[in-house]
Formats: sequence, structure tokens, C-alpha cells
Amino acid sequence: MKQLSTEETKLKIIEQLIILNDDKVFEQIEILINESMHRPKLTKLTKQDLIQRAKLSNTDIENNDIYSNDTVEKLSQKW
Repeated sequence: MKQLSTEETKLKIIEQLIILNDDKVFEQIEILINESMHRPKLTKLTKQDLIQRAKLSNTDIENNDIYSNDTVEKLSQKW
């Protein structure tokens, strides 16, 4: 039996996903992908979470605890 290339395997999986209609399977696939790419699981933020984050951001701005755009760009290049 012929071994499929990575690209062929990806296409085969995509074709199968297109016809799949099972949310539980999609959730499992998403978890697998995130784990393999070392991504944290995303969670929905509540309205209260968003308000708290906005308040913290405003406090940082008032305390001048901020980074310039140039600084952020330099920091991101190190990642």
C-alpha cells in the first residue's frame, strides 16, 4: 500500500471534514490540534471579564504603565 504524502493526507482529512456533521468530533479535533501546536484552550469571556479587563487597561493608562508602538514591535520581533 502506498504511503500518502503529508499534503495528500491533509487534503483527504479536509474532504472528510467537509462532509462531517458531528460537533463532538469537531471539538475533539480542535483539542488535538491545539495540543499539538501547544495552544491554550480558548474560552469565552463573560461581560464581567471584559469590563474588568477594560478597567485594568484604563488603570494602566492612567499610571502611564504602557508601551510605545515601537517598543511593542521590537519585543514582538524577539518572539
